[in-house]
Amino acid sequence: MAGAASVAGFLAAVADPKNKLGLHATPATPWYLGQPDFKGDLVPSFYKSGIRPEHEREVLRDWRQMSAEFAPTGALADWQLLVNAHSAGIPSRIIEWSANPLVALFTAVESLGGEDARVWVLNPWIMNEHTADLLFVPPVDSAYFKGYAVKLDALDAPALPEATLPMAFRPMRSSRAYNVQNIFWTVHGKDATPLDKLIFFMKRADLFLTAIQIETAGKKAIMKELHDIGITRANLFPGAAGLARTLAYRYSKNYLGG
Repeated sequence: MAGAASVAGFLAAVADPKNKLGLHATPATPWYLGQPDFKGDLVPSFYKSGIRPEHEREVLRDWRQMSAEFAPTGALADWQLLVNAHSAGIPSRIIEWSANPLVALFTAVESLGGEDARVWVLNPWIMNEHTADLLFVPPVDSAYFKGYAVKLDALDAPALPEATLPMAFRPMRSSRAYNVQNIFWTVHGKDATPLDKLIFFMKRADLFLTAIQIETAGKKAIMKELHDIGITRANLFPGAAGLARTLAYRYSKNYLGG
């Protein structure tokens, strides 16, 4: 099937009942994640980093010690330090999703690369039902999330987290970008299986995860359409760096033509 080549075509695909993953008759919406090509699995940065899983605890211990000059982290609980480190860019077992499909579309096309892109579509409620026997998406300050944090100070604790399979969570909106992008999380446990590989072991897999293809030929036009309706890096990532990249794009040949 041909992929979307315009914002309108993408939104039509988003509205297709088969891409609503069973949520079309509910107040809930799927979560979305954009990738610039078809090479990446849905595996978090920690499992791509080359860090051995048993060394995660040492990374976080070093982060707690060495980041003290930037902000005090010594009083943070283990799960809070995991969140703090992720927010700073330390490779983690967290994948960020947006409930806004246009945010994911922007991520998929911004690089204007020469390959088809895709936007993943996830039903987090079905995922939690199958991986954790939960019928809801808990917040990160719940007891459920604590099972995903390695224990830093208990000498007899395992080096790996207690949780095994991934779960969907509602993070604290501690930054403006998180609110603007409507960010949610999936968090892997000690099992590094990509989310898109779990589909083969799940019942009702058609309501768990799917993807919308974005045609290479449409990326440039889609990026311009998104800019013109205010879906820009400056708006999605408020700050000087986001503004600089948006202005560079606004006056480039990719936007102006020629």
